[in-house]
Amino acid sequence: MAKERLQKILSHAGVCSRRQAEVLIREGSVRVNGEVAAIGDRALFGKDAIKVNGKLLHHAPNPLYYGFYKPKGVLSVMHKDNTLPTLSDYVNLKDRLYPIGRLDFNSEGILILTNDGTFTEKVQKNTSLTRLFHVKVRGNHVEDKYLDSLAAGGMLDRMIRPVSVSVVERLANKSVIAFTLKGKGAIDVRAYFELKGFLVEKVTRMTMGPVSIAKRQPGELWPLKPNDISLLS
Repeated sequence: MAKERLQKILSHAGVCSRRQAEVLIREGSVRVNGEVAAIGDRALFGKDAIKVNGKLLHHAPNPLYYGFYKPKGVLSVMHKDNTLPTLSDYVNLKDRLYPIGRLDFNSEGILILTNDGTFTEKVQKNTSLTRLFHVKVRGNHVEDKYLDSLAAGGMLDRMIRPVSVSVVERLANKSVIAFTLKGKGAIDVRAYFELKGFLVEKVTRMTMGPVSIAKRQPGELWPLKPNDISLLS
């Protein structure tokens, strides 16, 4: 059996995502056969002694899949923070989980939590995955030209091309715009709307593929159904 990169091993073992594994390796928190690991190192899981923060790495536990409604004002990380709330303040499970589909501190909505690294990779690479956002902006009379501008796409760190854009609610001095994206990769929806001249008050991710926060409350955690897991990946 060929050796694999440490990031992949840690991810498949349910320790963390590959991105988080890189952070652990750079911090010197990973050792292989007693030696501090470096980015690019490879190992053979089950033969080499791999330790993370002094704990020997074992084979992955039973895979777990949850939906979580992240509230506004919460960091999308599982480890504790000395100053700000994180997912660990809401998710009190013995099993180590990590999030798929990050949301910024001031945004809320659906996250997927899992300990399955292979599943995480499949979701992140799923080019058919749709995500629906509700974006509350100032002004209750959103003109067609502004909606057309949103729908036309634009450049942030890469080209953004939404699937659909529509007004779903008009309030006294605000409007809520439904904004649907399709494909892989994280997108800063707030930054995209601001690029188009909107004053954004709230961003809520309503769905990731088949998983929705409809009828859910901020801070709620629930197990995903087998069909949802299949459709996500």
